[in-house]
Amino acid sequence: MVRAEKVTLRLIGYWQGPMAQDWPDVHDFVDPDWDAEEREAVGEYLATGVVFRGFGGVSTCRFCGEPNGALELTDGQWYWPDGLQHYVTEHDVRLPNAFVSYVLARMDELEVVERDVDWWRSQSPAKDADGT
Repeated sequence: MVRAEKVTLRLIGYWQGPMAQDWPDVHDFVDPDWDAEEREAVGEYLATGVVFRGFGGVSTCRFCGEPNGALELTDGQWYWPDGLQHYVTEHDVRLPNAFVSYVLARMDELEVVERDVDWWRSQSPAKDADGT
């Protein structure tokens, strides 16, 4: 087995609640004046994460009490609860500038990335050793 290099993911989006007093208070992050396009872009980015871990219980929104997910998502650099998008898009929660800047830069990078379509066009179905 090949051992991968140790990776550290940075957590974002856990909030203070009855069972978690040491997290930030989500109400301190509300910013109704946050640019709508930027907020939408960050919300869309949060929705595109890859499932990192799942849990047995469902989190509830600290504002409206709605069920808010039981997964953690990641992009390989950060990880967050899958309900974080809800806070951003539905309750005007503005995440720290370090994360917002990262997201916007990452989205800009993906806009101009070169795409290799020739590789896929050259592929054929895999065959077993006996040719089937």
